[in-house]
Amino acid sequence: MRTPARTLPIRLPPLPGEALDSWLEAIARRMDTALGDVLLHFGFPVRHRAGNQFRGIPADWTIVLDERLAAAVAHATGTSPETVAALTLTHYDGRALHLSAGGRAVSRHVLWGRGGGSRFCPECLHATGGRWQLSWRLGFSFACTWHRRLLADCCPHCGRVPRQRPRSGRSVPRPELCGNPPTRPTRPFSAGCGTDLTRASTLLLPPGHPVLTAQDRVMEIIDGATAAFGPYRTSPQPASAVLADIRALGIRVLSDLPAAVLREQIPADIAEAHLSTDAVSPHTGQAMERPGFMAPPRAADTAVAVTMALSILEQPGIHPAGEALRSLLEAVREELTQISATSIDSWGRGISPVLQSVHLAALAPSLRPSEYVRYRIMTETPRRPTRTTRDIEQRARKIPTMFWPPWTIRLAPPEGIHARALAPVLAALLLIPDSRTSLDQAAGLIGDVIDGTEVSRLLQEVDDLPQWPDIATALDRLADYLGANSTPIDYGRRRLLNYTGLLPHDRWLEICRRTGTPPGTGRRERIARSQLFQRLSGLPAESAPDDLGGPDSAEFRATSLRFTALQTPELVHALQQEVLTFLASHHIHDEPMTWQPPATLLAGLSLPGPDPAHVDLPRLHQLVRERQHPVQHAAQVLGTTVEAIRHALDEHPAPAPPLTKSTARATGRIRQQARQAIPAERFTRLYLDEHRSLQQIATLTGFSRRVLTDLAKEYGIPLREGPKDYKRRGTVERAWLIEQYVHRRRTLPDLAREAGMSTANMARWAKTHNVPLRPRGGSSHSQVLRAIDQASRAPSILRPALGGQGASERLSRFAAASPYPSLGAAASGLGLNTFTLVAQINRIERELGGPLLVRAERGRPMTLTPLGKKVLKAIRKMQDNTMP
Repeated sequence: MRTPARTLPIRLPPLPGEALDSWLEAIARRMDTALGDVLLHFGFPVRHRAGNQFRGIPADWTIVLDERLAAAVAHATGTSPETVAALTLTHYDGRALHLSAGGRAVSRHVLWGRGGGSRFCPECLHATGGRWQLSWRLGFSFACTWHRRLLADCCPHCGRVPRQRPRSGRSVPRPELCGNPPTRPTRPFSAGCGTDLTRASTLLLPPGHPVLTAQDRVMEIIDGATAAFGPYRTSPQPASAVLADIRALGIRVLSDLPAAVLREQIPADIAEAHLSTDAVSPHTGQAMERPGFMAPPRAADTAVAVTMALSILEQPGIHPAGEALRSLLEAVREELTQISATSIDSWGRGISPVLQSVHLAALAPSLRPSEYVRYRIMTETPRRPTRTTRDIEQRARKIPTMFWPPWTIRLAPPEGIHARALAPVLAALLLIPDSRTSLDQAAGLIGDVIDGTEVSRLLQEVDDLPQWPDIATALDRLADYLGANSTPIDYGRRRLLNYTGLLPHDRWLEICRRTGTPPGTGRRERIARSQLFQRLSGLPAESAPDDLGGPDSAEFRATSLRFTALQTPELVHALQQEVLTFLASHHIHDEPMTWQPPATLLAGLSLPGPDPAHVDLPRLHQLVRERQHPVQHAAQVLGTTVEAIRHALDEHPAPAPPLTKSTARATGRIRQQARQAIPAERFTRLYLDEHRSLQQIATLTGFSRRVLTDLAKEYGIPLREGPKDYKRRGTVERAWLIEQYVHRRRTLPDLAREAGMSTANMARWAKTHNVPLRPRGGSSHSQVLRAIDQASRAPSILRPALGGQGASERLSRFAAASPYPSLGAAASGLGLNTFTLVAQINRIERELGGPLLVRAERGRPMTLTPLGKKVLKAIRKMQDNTMP
């Protein structure tokens, strides 16, 4: 084991930022000892030259020092190993340069790494007695900001770069003198060139010179872990990435920038120093063949490159920096279109994403509209696409083929491009930001109703609009929103549904009856169906199946505008419920009919179309009820577009005009009001469960017996036969009385009300027909008695469903409906209202604790569940037991 070096008798601390070789030379000079002796004392290896052993310095010792030598030097000099290591170029590794894999050499192809040698400031050498700064060895060092001078590149006498070779160890070092080997062999080798470097002449710069400012910024970048100035403020980058950006821009300056432009951009003194050929050393010719690709050989060249680069990168943001870079690129190329979005890849290694964004911002005026969207030029940080194919496919499932109407209205110009034609184009464009998807691929992903050529054609027209940048911003914001949030509708699934059974004819007629809407001719029904299809599927109405009767002419589309004005809140609500029922039949229970992204995403943008939210709804409703062509008229009066009026009426339909007796008879509005006041469940409860007569219900609700009779037929509720001819003859038949009083256990007051006579008179008819009367009391109430009687005799599985009024009838209807292929077919076959039948079976399922039926699907009829089979068997058994 080697004995640690003894502590030196004289201590000399290193200067801040000093290089290792300079410090050890200063120690040898302070001790008046040959450098080689000092190095041997520290344990440095002996070097050999031409077979002769002599003391010298290893060629790579200022690059890296192994731990053993660092510890030996630290021990002998009374410093720490960390202090010693900081005097080598490893201090800058990964920030201002990159060391090779073995750490023994500086890579010359990365960050302007210098293979050897050092620039210098003559005044610094004079002031410190020949002490050399480590930073002078960096490719990014070109000026001394303390003495306001360019650094010297080479010895003024021999013309070679100092410290490219180790200094001789045979003599006491004089580091202020050039130590390069002598140019004349007769001169003693140990003396070297011997020129006094403190007398070298360099360019003196005035205070505040851009070169000095640039040098300060570069050293700030190198000394810091990250840079956060200018365009890097919103996206801080590591020092190595920012220096790589400076190098990339410097290459363009040194390689391509015309001299005339350069003289316009930077001060004359540094421009002339750069452009002058007098100062070019014969040893720098090779490096000048591809200027900037490797470390510039002269400080003036480096100063020009870095100063020009920072004039771009010091701008307050990416877009201002892009404008500055655009001027440079236009000076380099006659046509900006000659430069592509990816051409920056050839500028150098390790370029930061910030510079890529700056480059894209610079190219913005020359980009095609699709590229403008693809690279997100209007965002704070334009960038090349990062989204995968899977990401874009997922985004497509969140977008309807016909772009959301309120957004389409805002993004479409009032004239020139119809919103209906623009809607699928906008949907396809929304797949372009941050993706490599082509226009054809995007059109296919959102429904394949247009192709990439059509998207491109209309996009060119949109690009001509003055609001195009804000339109692109809107698409960027929406793409970000869809990427960060889930949406309540899967439009990919909606596009694939089978819409054949949407709004069948009988349902349309029923909805018209319930809402008091004139069903009109078949065209009105087709309009309603096609509009439902478009809103539900997200596809254009023209894509509807043939049996739905989609639009086939401009006249049809004009008629659809009149239908929009005809809609009432009741009709819209009924159609919405029809849609939800349709979705449920496809096992979609958690999606609304429609959805749209929040309009707040458009805040602050100047867009070509009107805002539908600003339509004066009360005035609009007044207008559409006054004119034969109300939509166009309302658009003119309110100063907006037809599409904005259409959307406002779809979302907020105009109330029906006030009801009069004449119009009520003509339009069925009284029946509509009756449906609203007495829905099927209430009618069932009043008539079947509480056994009220039609007259009693008429007195209670204010509707005539005729209206109630029609309503009962519509609901599929069978009417009871009353006591025949009692109004004409005032008599009560014995068979009717026995059926109602004995078997159904109704009370005498109840029967008397239905017969239109007093309770006492009904009691006399009972006595006449020898019908024994039940004793009075609460327990004689018909419904209580019937429920108790049924529950006590019914199978146990049915008892939970026999506690309410009308329970027996509900169970009978379930049994009667079970053989049918669907509940709709059952309701039609039994003469019932579908809604009533479904509601009653749902109630039984709740009471019995599970599903009784597996609902029908396309191609598969309705079937009984295991529980349903048990319940049906029990119902049959109960019915058999009650038969006479």
